[in-house]
Amino acid sequence: MEAHFTGIEKIVLALGISITLGSFAYEVWRRLRIVFKGHQYLPVDRFGTRIWRVIREVFLHEKVIKGRFWPGLMHALVFWGFVVFGLVTLDHFAIGFGRPLMSHSVHKLYSYIVIPFSILVLVGILALAYRRFVSRPKALGKISPTSGLVALFIAILMITYLLGETGLSPMAWRINWWIHSLVILVFMFLVPRSKHLHLVLAPLNIFFRPFQQPDHTTVNIDLEGSEDELDSMLADLTRLTKNQVLDVFSCVECGRCIDVCPANRGGGILDPKNHFILDLRQPLLDSGDVDVLGGINVEAGWECTTCQACTEVCPVGNHVEKSDEIRRLEVLVEGKVPQEYQKLFMNLQESGNTEGHTDSPLADRLPTYTPDKEYVLWLGCFARYELDPNFTKSVENFTKILEVANVSYGVLENEHCSGDPANRLGDKLTYTMLREHNMKQLAQARKVVTLCPHCALNLEKEYGKYTEINYSVMHHTQVIEQLMNEGRIEVEKGTDGKVTFHDPCNLSRMLDEVDAPRTAIRASAEEFFELEELGRNTLCCGAGGGLWWKKETQGRTHLVRAEQVVASQADTLITGCNFCFGMMNQGLKPLTPEGRSEIQVKDVADLVAENLVETTTA
Repeated sequence: MEAHFTGIEKIVLALGISITLGSFAYEVWRRLRIVFKGHQYLPVDRFGTRIWRVIREVFLHEKVIKGRFWPGLMHALVFWGFVVFGLVTLDHFAIGFGRPLMSHSVHKLYSYIVIPFSILVLVGILALAYRRFVSRPKALGKISPTSGLVALFIAILMITYLLGETGLSPMAWRINWWIHSLVILVFMFLVPRSKHLHLVLAPLNIFFRPFQQPDHTTVNIDLEGSEDELDSMLADLTRLTKNQVLDVFSCVECGRCIDVCPANRGGGILDPKNHFILDLRQPLLDSGDVDVLGGINVEAGWECTTCQACTEVCPVGNHVEKSDEIRRLEVLVEGKVPQEYQKLFMNLQESGNTEGHTDSPLADRLPTYTPDKEYVLWLGCFARYELDPNFTKSVENFTKILEVANVSYGVLENEHCSGDPANRLGDKLTYTMLREHNMKQLAQARKVVTLCPHCALNLEKEYGKYTEINYSVMHHTQVIEQLMNEGRIEVEKGTDGKVTFHDPCNLSRMLDEVDAPRTAIRASAEEFFELEELGRNTLCCGAGGGLWWKKETQGRTHLVRAEQVVASQADTLITGCNFCFGMMNQGLKPLTPEGRSEIQVKDVADLVAENLVETTTA
């Protein structure tokens, strides 16, 4: 419809647009200024990969739909509708100034696309409103008036657009046009003052998101440095990085991080959405600075298993977990170490291992590493000092596999803890001592293999944040898969009943390995099935983040995964991590109903070794 607006109407429209855009820009800039005060730089490496990630996760809504299919699809309908509406909105305001961007014929043609999308947007926003205000999942938190307003605005926008495409009288069309315009302007005013700012910041956050998990700032402690240097380093520990500040302002408050948090699901107080993200938002805005880490809930921080499930599922690219920041502040700055960890830190400092032992019968039985051998077999404290004596057999089974394949290996005589417990529990000084010691021990190593994903992560990726690494690290399941693919070992299917696999967090999410263990299991098990939460979306066993050494208090994090395994009716549970092995051995037996056979817990190496065709030669 041809419309002729008066000069006063054009002035009012121009003022409304100017005020709204000015307000919008101010609020966005206010937050970006704080982002720029953060530590470090926003990364732009692997530019093409980052752009493709934005396309997948923003425009295709990959994570949004994958995590919660129906709500995610409804959100996608709203988003895709608004993308289509972009040109319509620009044309709408241009009409108000008498300079439409589209001719009547182009407008009509484009409406054949926009009208179906407007209906889909209505369906999507009504479904999302029903979910938030009627069904009200716990993870969404308290009712948000802002969300209600936004849902109402979007519905009005779609209805007024549809009405504008019908044969309204000139006066009715004009009133409808102004309603549509005012709702857009109010919506623009509201967006930067609410969680809906993610419409602007989420694409940026997803682009700049680090590739590594976990992603925490390094704490560089010079063991020979001056006291002033140490004080300066400690003073910076309360400050967020640029990525972390961008995380806080990008949060959409969907609560997916709460849904997957093992501590929260186990009845603990940890609420990652609030404790690690939203509790920091207002302090950032109030202070205008990034010195806010000291305000995070300390008790919640000690409950975290550092499993990175919260980061994995976040649809807007947040690295949610902040327990590293909380714990290092408590240990290094406040000098407050929970009682259950005091002996652990003392053992690591005095003997180089978590148990305070001076010898290892297992290490004594294994070959010593020399440079002519192919692999350093890194045992880790769990295996070396038998934190679960049953796991000793798993190490021996792995060495049996190596020997059948004619692979040479040896253990280090003076291996110290990789530092994972100290690193995850905030004692960065002890971690520095362990790391520097182990780097000297590994000076001649070319390849390292370990049954412990925690050690694998630290020996390569975590150490690599501080210094150049001249050796490669493989998880034992990766070596087993490689030997199978090369034909150096052969297995046959065994009779272990119904077999399932628990993905360790450090292996699946942090080392990005989900296929290697399954290659071995499928070749060795007749009846293999998957647990409901698997791969990179696995549920933590409860031992991560140093919690193996912590006595459970309010929560029961260590039993949530075990309950799932019992409910799956599995006869045999396969793990790929010594800590998962130990936790499942502790948790499954008391949870197994009376009269039912005990669920067998085995490492991948156990299953392969038991079904190994030993006549295989290299």
